[in-house]
Amino acid sequence: MINISQQEIQELSKNVGRGQYPNGILQVQKEKGVGEDEQIKEAKARHTLVATIVAIVTFAAGFTLPGGYWGKEGPVPGTSILIKNAAFQAFVVSDVIAMVLSLSVVFIHFLTSSKTLRQVMFLYTVAHCLIMASLLAMVVAFVTGTYAVLAPSLGLSVAACVLGLSFILFAFLAIFKYVYGLKQTFLGYI
Repeated sequence: MINISQQEIQELSKNVGRGQYPNGILQVQKEKGVGEDEQIKEAKARHTLVATIVAIVTFAAGFTLPGGYWGKEGPVPGTSILIKNAAFQAFVVSDVIAMVLSLSVVFIHFLTSSKTLRQVMFLYTVAHCLIMASLLAMVVAFVTGTYAVLAPSLGLSVAACVLGLSFILFAFLAIFKYVYGLKQTFLGYI
């Protein structure tokens, strides 16, 4: 029995058909997944790094609350001064959401170590969505925390909110472009 490789067959088939097939009549298919493994590992490392940074920042923000704490003279010593402020409450909720989502991304990447490529790709997609959501929640936490502290200065607090929330607009436009594959938009330089 003769064992001929696909590359040898392709090379021999180049002369078939008066040169109509300069690459041969048979094409050697590249293996699926070649190079994808390395790309997935790099993407997982980036996701894990970003998720860890978000978790650290949101964890720290949860303990260094905007507005400070009541001292011994306060109604309940050790609690937040702004506890009844709606913007502060939004800060706490969005801060917790950002931390939980980013920790979920780290956890998901630990799960992918012993899965098939299809499962890894699914988990990677889930992690990608969660990290985007955690970044948006972190921006909301920053904006609401800033607003809670700067509320006495209405102009400054509104300016901080507009500037902070402009990131969310930019992020949604970038996501829209990514999801729908729009090529001819003013976001062409992203």
